[in-house]
Amino acid sequence: MDNAVSEGAKGLTKAELDALISEQINKSIKPALDAALSETITSKTPEFVKALREVEASTGFDQKSLGKFPYGRKARAIALAAIEGVPAQDVDAVAKVARKHWAASTYEPVAKWLDSVKQTKGLTVNDAAGAGAMVFPEYDPEWIELLRNNAVIRGLARVVPMPRGAMSRRKQTGAGTATYQGERGPIAVSQQSVGLANLSYKKLTAATVVSNDLIRYAGGGAADEFVQKDLIAVSGLREDRAFLVGNPPTDTGSPQGVRFQTIGANIAATAGTSLANFQTDFTNLIKLVQSKNVKATPANSGFILSPSTFWTVYNLTTTTGDWVFAQGLAQGQPRILGFPVYLTTQLEVSNSWIGASAGLSIFAHFDCLEIHDSMARTVEAFRGGAYHDGTTVQSGISNDETVITCISEHDFLQTYPEAVSIRTGLAT
Repeated sequence: MDNAVSEGAKGLTKAELDALISEQINKSIKPALDAALSETITSKTPEFVKALREVEASTGFDQKSLGKFPYGRKARAIALAAIEGVPAQDVDAVAKVARKHWAASTYEPVAKWLDSVKQTKGLTVNDAAGAGAMVFPEYDPEWIELLRNNAVIRGLARVVPMPRGAMSRRKQTGAGTATYQGERGPIAVSQQSVGLANLSYKKLTAATVVSNDLIRYAGGGAADEFVQKDLIAVSGLREDRAFLVGNPPTDTGSPQGVRFQTIGANIAATAGTSLANFQTDFTNLIKLVQSKNVKATPANSGFILSPSTFWTVYNLTTTTGDWVFAQGLAQGQPRILGFPVYLTTQLEVSNSWIGASAGLSIFAHFDCLEIHDSMARTVEAFRGGAYHDGTTVQSGISNDETVITCISEHDFLQTYPEAVSIRTGLAT
């Protein structure tokens, strides 16, 4: 560096001094670099050697670090980076500049050399032993949630408290008679009949055993919160499945669902998935309920479909290509024949409890669907609690564990067996 630079550096800030040095280096290197890049001079041109040594003095690269051939492409890479204002200590940045300006055949050997320099110069993030372990990973507090089915019945049915765990609902099973008669004579006597609908709680349970070490060290209660949320989700889906297709005693301990509380006359197999068949099925589903004196209107009744069935229906067109159901299904609240449509993946035929032969399309009068809760869903954690592991009772105290449980108790009632109609076999 010449005396003018040394004199001019007096009184400058570090940033100003760096800029001045960079300017002088660029002036020194530019003519030699232009010639070197055009391959018109050899790597040992005195002017280029002088320029390289200027770079070495300012960057810390020396002939030893440049390897066996210090004045070839390696030197040109350093010089090119300096011209673009990239500090030569930043090995990755030097490689990026070289890759931008050179063909792959020229760049790749230099890239290998730069990578070897990076492995031997200083402390790197990628090398745990070379202080990379000082960099702690950061975890996003958000979770990528598990994809699950969506529950539907609790959002549509009435919820009735059943605080004592059992309830009997009185119902009229038969009516009197009325007849016309003459002016005189005895009035025909008739008699009403009554019965009871008996309900009793069904207990739905879920539990997870968590190591207390995990709870202590996961931080901020993350472990037990994770377990509790999952148990609540799986319990909600399990009860919804029972409300839809529960079939005791086959489904041990489960409430009986709408599929098995509906009268047989309102259940039939679909004729197919053509436009004509769907039109027949949907109109018949509504007719079967309304013709049984259930006052089903769009305000209190609707369809429950799987997404696969929904989009099959949406796609139906006439022979001239006109959409039939699409306009109603495209609304914010989808509708078929004026009645709202609710979707649930619980009815997808891929679920083991449905099966391709029993894919369901349901029309229901929602006011007739009742969930009787005797115990709202409750989540509790028992530090040191005992639990049964499927074989024997384990001690949470001895094992230093916490047992987290989720328990609810309820039963399900369809007040009128005629209030629902179903088409089966929709393997769509």
